[in-house]
Amino acid sequence: MAKSGITSISLLSLYAPLFLQFCASDAGLLSRILASGGQEISGDNGRYVIVFDAGKFSTTVHVFKFDENANLLKINGSLEVSHDVQEALSAYADNRTAIVSFLGPLLEKALNAVPANLQPETPVLFGAVDELFLLGEKKYEKILKVIRDLLIESPLLYKPEWVTILPAAKQGVYLWETINYLMGNVGHDYSKTVAVLNQDVATVQMAYAVSSEAAANVPKFPRGEEYITAHHIRSNNYYLYSHGYFPYGAYAVRTEILKYTNDSYNYCMTGGYNEQMNYYGEIYNVRASPSGSNYEKCRANVLQALNLKATCYIKNCTFDGAWNGGGGAGVEKIYLTSGFHNTGADVGITNRDIPSTELKLLEYEEVAKVACGAKSLEEAHNLFPIVPAFDLPYLCMDLVYVYSVLVDGFGIDPTKVVTALNTVQYRGSSLTVQWALGAALELVSSEHTKIRDIPYVSSSHTLNQVA
Repeated sequence: MAKSGITSISLLSLYAPLFLQFCASDAGLLSRILASGGQEISGDNGRYVIVFDAGKFSTTVHVFKFDENANLLKINGSLEVSHDVQEALSAYADNRTAIVSFLGPLLEKALNAVPANLQPETPVLFGAVDELFLLGEKKYEKILKVIRDLLIESPLLYKPEWVTILPAAKQGVYLWETINYLMGNVGHDYSKTVAVLNQDVATVQMAYAVSSEAAANVPKFPRGEEYITAHHIRSNNYYLYSHGYFPYGAYAVRTEILKYTNDSYNYCMTGGYNEQMNYYGEIYNVRASPSGSNYEKCRANVLQALNLKATCYIKNCTFDGAWNGGGGAGVEKIYLTSGFHNTGADVGITNRDIPSTELKLLEYEEVAKVACGAKSLEEAHNLFPIVPAFDLPYLCMDLVYVYSVLVDGFGIDPTKVVTALNTVQYRGSSLTVQWALGAALELVSSEHTKIRDIPYVSSSHTLNQVA
């Protein structure tokens, strides 16, 4: 590992063996990356963290800077430096050179935000969307190996287990930490925190804090599930319930709903639509009824997909046989993020131009009935003109699902006021809600453990563990 004060020229010499691992065409790019880095700055006591977030549609690198009390500090006038590429890493599963060319410029930009003398103590984390599991173990392990090969030779603080497919439950924890940190709830009793329900493309996650008494009396689960974990955040200990539900994310759940009508009409589809969906090699027939979508019949399909009658091994389950954590004060205030917010924004329930929207879940049902009443794609477009063309045929399905998973799945009163969250105001800046900040915060929050001794998440997860 590089030591403080090493110049760019000596870095190139030190990391020359890296070039033997990649094709000659990568040499110029790698040379430029290893020569990157901000100027050496004496007196900068900030603690930097670099986090890669590899999602289904884009890959983003974030750089955060904290003071000794884990307060966010500005980097060149911004509380977060981030750069993204609007492509998915999974597209390069079989091309080692392309992966390096894809991630290299992002790494280079991240290094330019960190003073050279602080890079050896700057951890770099890489979390890939859990949907990457669907590529198959051989392909996703190949991707992760290339990334590890790249990062191990960088001047950054690196551990192999910091490059992983991020389990959905862990993503839920990181989002809880991000939101409660930015809102100023961290440092207060668990009862003053808020619960987080997040929907990404493959999974839904729920996370909230429970009392120490509840954590000490967690029931034993026959399959060894770990629902509640302890976390140290800014000198405070919290016990967090978190669970990820696969395949119940915004896109994955469509396949689950279609399974029940794969060879017949699906009453969740907008009238006139008749296509096939290819989801990681699985083909699904997507056929609308000649009479168009129907709210009640669609809802019946969605409730089947939620698997509400699954065996509940422990009292108080949500859906698909998962324990609900027991409830309590930490789940009194509920914040909806990502897909839940974005689906609402497409139909006017929420607003992407403001930080948050308070609403009742009944509003999703009311709009779902309107969307399911559209007899054609043209009529649906006229009713909801900003819904992306790709999502328009599924609009009835998506809205019915959002309402059903929140009300029937998680058991939330449809008249309860919840908050759909887009951004959070923090020290005069508007920060987007994303898990990367929570991951960075965990690393810098430990007072008694050096960063290089802190585990991230194991890379040896199975799809069932993710779910």
